[in-house]
Amino acid sequence: MKLVYNGMNHILSFDGGYVNELIIENKKMFYEMVNSMYMQAEGMPGDCVLSVADHPVEFSRYADLTVQFSPFQLNRKSLLTKLYSALEQKAILAENYTRTSELLCELEKFIFRIAEDFPFEVNCQKLAVGPVIRALGPEIDESEKSPLEKIFAYMELVRELDRDRLFIMINMRSYFSHSDIEEFVKSVCLHNFKVLLLGNISEIKLKNTKRYTVDDDLCEF
Repeated sequence: MKLVYNGMNHILSFDGGYVNELIIENKKMFYEMVNSMYMQAEGMPGDCVLSVADHPVEFSRYADLTVQFSPFQLNRKSLLTKLYSALEQKAILAENYTRTSELLCELEKFIFRIAEDFPFEVNCQKLAVGPVIRALGPEIDESEKSPLEKIFAYMELVRELDRDRLFIMINMRSYFSHSDIEEFVKSVCLHNFKVLLLGNISEIKLKNTKRYTVDDDLCEF
């Protein structure tokens, strides 16, 4: 996977085994890049080109942009929608189909029973496992997780429920200590996630990272 930005000469490659750190010290360029990424994450046009195997791909489908770390929301609507869909698919697999049918039948009988006193008949033609799952509102348990554990869990879930993505973290280092970020980067590398740490302040270099800087005069190194 590669990322190209229209205002920068360098091409960022995400080959695994390390995390890319991009420092944009020029505030105007930093604003324009983040703004472009945000618009493209929402499906609008922008100045970033993301490619997989040298073929351009849709930014909103292959990149994940995080700008808020405090608090970090693990149970996002987009992720929960995919979770519900995955649960629905599992519910109708051969090994679960009989039990799913039994539960839906019991629900239908329950509705009929509590509606017996009404002066009309009811039916359950729309009864299906998908709406039942959504009505139950299952969520990902995050009660025992630290902020960085939540972020890592989110990345794992996106990979499991959707696809491998480029996780772009905006000014993430402003929220966590150097040692905690290094542990996070180590875990990211071990699991071969594609991550870009994008910031506008140069800090102590992290292990297992490749850093590229654009300074205030737009010099790249």
